[in-house]
Order: sequence, then structure tokens, then C-alpha cells
Amino acid sequence: MTSEQPGKRLWVNGSVYSPADPFASAILVDGTTVAWVGSDDAARGIAGPDVVPGDLRAAVATPAFVAHHVLAGPADDAARRLPRAADGYGAVEVLGSDPAALEEAVRRIREDGMHALPVLVRKDAPSGELDVAALPSPALGLDVTASTPADAIREHLVACTRAGIQAVLVLTTADTGGDRTPGPSHDLVQRVLASAEAARDEAGERVFRARAHRLVGVGALDDSQCERLVGLSLTVSCRAGEAPLRDLARVGVPVTLMTDDPNPWNAVKAALDAPDERLRTSARAAFLALTRGAWRVHPGSSPLAGQLVPGAEATLAVWDAESVMVQQAQGTGASWSTDPRARTPVLPSLDDSRLPGCEATMVAGAPVSGEEPRP
Repeated sequence: MTSEQPGKRLWVNGSVYSPADPFASAILVDGTTVAWVGSDDAARGIAGPDVVPGDLRAAVATPAFVAHHVLAGPADDAARRLPRAADGYGAVEVLGSDPAALEEAVRRIREDGMHALPVLVRKDAPSGELDVAALPSPALGLDVTASTPADAIREHLVACTRAGIQAVLVLTTADTGGDRTPGPSHDLVQRVLASAEAARDEAGERVFRARAHRLVGVGALDDSQCERLVGLSLTVSCRAGEAPLRDLARVGVPVTLMTDDPNPWNAVKAALDAPDERLRTSARAAFLALTRGAWRVHPGSSPLAGQLVPGAEATLAVWDAESVMVQQAQGTGASWSTDPRARTPVLPSLDDSRLPGCEATMVAGAPVSGEEPRP
């Protein structure tokens, strides 16, 4: 599928994941936005000569995933490993410490038809007033390792708070060059939380909490640490199976999941089937943490981003799935009822022999990958 000028498209005979209508089987896209979701019968009444029809043939349409990718190594090699629209991604959050490599990655992401969400990550805290205009986004990262002084973490948080931008603390272990690690140590998390509390006291609680600063790469947390995260209004970003998603959800910490897997449903399944029940969450919660939740942590994003509801940007993926259902993780309590009368939107079943495969991806109303549904 090549990118085309957005127009009116009406797709029917599928399963459309939408909080606006949990039983929706059709979706109307007008230009760059979702205009309507509902039943096939209702769709026939709104179809007109200016609408391009499409038959989903029982496929599942969902908001496209948001990938998380860390640039490491030579710029060309790092950019070549970027997630693709063909895998069902509509946006890529890309973190990097080399401005040139970050700029090149953003170019390639946009060339593939997706949204780019860049975050520059520095090794050291800012020494003076931040030049916000020089940053690729209203966020600034700090690489936090076991050797990072507490004062550097505090100074970074204070500087970002006063500059009106989001601080992104990227937690790693030792010198990994940005590679995936099992998660930071308990002592490192304790130091980060203490530094955040000191920064809150220095900058002022109201303005500090309003910035919605983030911890990226979180692993194991105890109950006390989860509670402190709530008090600081910090958002947690982690990989499925590495942080206590059940406990974070219970105390109300916003969570996003990180993945750049060629099939993003692997991350949903990993959260659903984690070996420890503290690490599990429902398929729906994991999916939201990779779509709507991933958009919400970015300053300036639309409140409707990552959803298929009227007025939202039409960024979606079409999946070949064997069946759909509501899936709750064992040992986590019922976050959403599995009874059809509860009108909980359904997702592709992850208990089937194969994971869903991406058939097509649309970004802002423009088909960017795969075969667009046709009559």
C-alpha cells in the first residue's frame, strides 16, 4: 500500500476496537480523522457516492501501536533497525543521545509514513538554563546509571520543570549503550525517587506534578516505591514482564509499555502471561499501554490519540486474527468484565496458535502499508 491523499473510506464486515461502540463492525474515515464507528446496517445508510467502500472480511481494526526504540551504535545501523509501519505501528518514540542520528531516525520514520516522537537523551544534567527551542520535542532525557549522582538527577528534573518541558529519566544498568537490560537496581530506583522528591520541593509541587515527568526502563518495584511514584505524578515506561503492572495499576501509576518487536502483540501477550502475577495485566490494559497510553505521555498530544472514536486521528492497523475476546490475566483481579453484557471492547485472542498479523496500516487517514480493504 502506498501513501495516498486522505479521502472518505467506509470499511465494514469486521471488528473495530472502539470505546465509542464496543460492538462496532464498521468504521468511516473522512480525511485524516475517524468520522464514525458502528454497525454494518447503520453503515449502509451513510454510504454515499463519494465514499470508497472496503470489506474487512472479518479482520480486526485497532488503533496502531506506538513503538519504543533506543538508538545505539552507528547512526546508519540504528536507523535500519527501526520499527516499521508494515508491522502495525503508527508512531515510533525514538530515544538517542546523538542529535544527528536522532534526526536521521526521525527522517526515516516519517519516510515510512509514521509519526516520529523523538526524545534527546543527555549523559549529563544541564549546567544552565535550557534552550528549549533547540530540542526536537518538549522533553529532555537523562541517562541514569548506578554512577549518576543524585544531584545530577535533581538538577535535571528542576531544570526541565522550570523550562516547562518533560524530564525523561532513562534508567539503565552499568554501561549498556542503551541496550535492553533486566531493569535498574532497587538502590538506583531509591536514589531516583529521593532526587525527584528533592526536585519537587525545590521547584514547587504544583508545577513539578504538572510536567508529568517519566521514568523509562523501570523494572522491579516494591509497594513503597509504587506509592511514592503516585505522590510525584511520575509515569512509568517498562517492558512487559519486568515491572509490577498489577501493583502499579492498583495505586494508579500511569504505565506505558515499550516494544519495537516486529509483532507488537508479543508485548501484549508477555504482559498477559508473565510468570509472576505481580507482573501481569489484562490484554486490554497492555494494549492501551501500547497505544492510547503511549500517546498520552507525550506533551502536546491530542487527548483522542490512540483511539478509534469520532474526531480522533485515523491512525489504525488491520489485523488478521483467528478470533476475538476479552482476556484477563490470572491473579490480577477483574479490571474489565468478560461478560458480553458489560460491553467491553474485544481484542484478538492471544490464546490461538498464532498471533495476529498486520494486513494494512493507515496513518492520519493515509494508507501507508499493506493492502487496503476493497469491496
